[in-house]
Amino acid sequence: MPRAVVGRSLLVSNDSSIVRQLTATLDRFAITADVCPDSATAVTLINTRKFEVVIVDMGLGEDAAFVLECVRLSPSNRNSVTFAVVNADEEQELQVLPNFVVRKPVSESEIGSILKAALGLVIRDYRRYFRCPVTVPVLIRMDGKAQIPCEMMNVSEGGVAAVTAVTFAPGTIVTVEFALPGEPVKFELQAEVCWCDHKGHVGLQFRAVPQDKNLLLQSWLSRKIEEGIPEPVMRLFQKHNGNPDTSRPQ
Repeated sequence: MPRAVVGRSLLVSNDSSIVRQLTATLDRFAITADVCPDSATAVTLINTRKFEVVIVDMGLGEDAAFVLECVRLSPSNRNSVTFAVVNADEEQELQVLPNFVVRKPVSESEIGSILKAALGLVIRDYRRYFRCPVTVPVLIRMDGKAQIPCEMMNVSEGGVAAVTAVTFAPGTIVTVEFALPGEPVKFELQAEVCWCDHKGHVGLQFRAVPQDKNLLLQSWLSRKIEEGIPEPVMRLFQKHNGNPDTSRPQ
């Protein structure tokens, strides 16, 4: 069974000591790390993948600041939690301010404390893109007439993927109906076909989602994420937020 994670990180550094300490601490928090030794490759990854955390070693030179700027300009990563690893003289020269600053020499205890403070932000960003595998019936209606029964593959805050016997044209506006496991309320939402692979799979992006349904979907997804968070990580989060018994990430 795949190891549960609460986020993915991009670690941009060519310093083996920094990489070793940061990856070890990230692993403790169930955050996976893609290590990149240079700024150019990092920018390519930022433009093609989603990361909840981006850590940049400012010792890479002038291009390191450009990496942070690219994060903020990236449609997928602009809400990512950013860290700058700096020497004392580099901190005053930061042109693009990160969410958090890690000072050299890096210590696992310091980065651990900072990650505790950032964990809520990381989990919230992860939830926005989290696709929860779930198998439930889905009904797709077209033009208010044709009703096409399908089976859901996964659901996220933004839409669903489903198995279907019908081929849909991208851009088609449909109404999608489904109920989430354990929830008595039925969802009936307008959606747009984003893709259809002609192999029986279709991706639908929600359009206008009523606030009550949006909150219900967010709450359901949050619970599913929490179920997969390793207990030690959850305890760290709860301890930092001052309520070891009931605190949960929103």
